[in-house]
Amino acid sequence: MVRATDGTGQAGHATPRHVWVVTPEGRRCPGVLMEWRQGGGRWEALVTYADGGGVAPVNAQIAWVPAEHVELHEPQV
Repeated sequence: MVRATDGTGQAGHATPRHVWVVTPEGRRCPGVLMEWRQGGGRWEALVTYADGGGVAPVNAQIAWVPAEHVELHEPQV
């Protein structure tokens, strides 16, 4: 999970970072982290991500998602 305090950003604008967004259905979707906010005692991330593919149509999403649904993409070396 990515947190606003882990160097990816803090409240407000973040340096865009490649992340995985985990949907409520459990799919990992490629995305870009753009901003953080805190509300109601929890962190949320503004992300753009692609949902679908394979036999499902691809949809581009822009949404505030709970921080626990965002995972930092670690490049394979």
